[in-house]
Amino acid sequence: MTLEFDQLFPTINPIKAQGKLKVEPQDFMVTEHHDMSFTGAGEHLWFKVEKRNCNTAWVATQLASACKVPARQVGFAGLKDRHAITQQWFSVQLPKIKAIDDITAKLATGIEILEHHYHQSKIKRGQLSFNAFKILIRDISGDRAQIEKNITAIQQSGVPNYFGPQRFGHHMGNIQQAEDWFEERIRVNNRNKRGILISAARSHLFNLMVAVRIKQGIWDRSIDGDIMQLDGSHSWFPASAASTTEINDRLAALDIHISAALWGEDAVQSSGECAALEQQIAQQHPSFLKGFAAHRVKQDRRSVRVVPQHFSHQWQDDALRLSFNLKPGAYATGVIREVLKCHDHATQAKPQ
Repeated sequence: MTLEFDQLFPTINPIKAQGKLKVEPQDFMVTEHHDMSFTGAGEHLWFKVEKRNCNTAWVATQLASACKVPARQVGFAGLKDRHAITQQWFSVQLPKIKAIDDITAKLATGIEILEHHYHQSKIKRGQLSFNAFKILIRDISGDRAQIEKNITAIQQSGVPNYFGPQRFGHHMGNIQQAEDWFEERIRVNNRNKRGILISAARSHLFNLMVAVRIKQGIWDRSIDGDIMQLDGSHSWFPASAASTTEINDRLAALDIHISAALWGEDAVQSSGECAALEQQIAQQHPSFLKGFAAHRVKQDRRSVRVVPQHFSHQWQDDALRLSFNLKPGAYATGVIREVLKCHDHATQAKPQ
């Protein structure tokens, strides 16, 4: 049975308009921001790269080839959209080719080195301050007044922190593949593919927990046994550590957020009503629980809500430009789908 993202995971805002996304690469621009002080020396050469219509992993292999090192010696903070213009950092450990002109000459069209610095360590996954998005949605039709109301609601209350559809593959096919692998109906030998399937399974359970809380009207309201997460931090604390009034006030002020489980083999950190809700959802997918135990996946938590920073919009005739910043791990699709429905018109070129 084919799963559809929009059917499974509801929005919190009424969606009464639609438009076209990624008609041109420049319609979707992402810039990775770091709070880095480069040492100017060390065995890692860092590159700030602008890429157009190519994915992050492919650029990493291009850099590895140009610098004549194994792919494992190339690092990056996170995956960026392919059908877009994005700027992000890569690091190459002990490059055998060091002259920038020589490296640039070996790179494919669509990859441009903007900066380079030596540093003492490799860039790590998630090692960035935020991603800045500039997005143009074309051919808007429908209720513009509702779009304006939705934008105001996002600025005031944030959006559900769903993992985006790109996490799950075409028609969410990674979910079925993960189940088939966990049940030993298929073999998955590639280590990277295994990681993708485990991540897809955990992300699916998390999204289902967020969806249930939205449907029950408790996505931004604490229940017994909740674990709260500080805004902009990975620090958690039980809601029972503060009074109900204090928790509600801090939720309204966007100072804290409710969290949901990223499932693993060990006991869930929540308790009471929250734990019962999370366990009920997880137990509906016994194949996933079996797989998490077999691969020693540990419990974690993730905020149910994310608040885009510096969120602004501008009308351009029948097009809408959105600008906002998101913390690492949050998805621009989660913001866009709370404004209007978008049809992705990304070029169906051969994947790179």
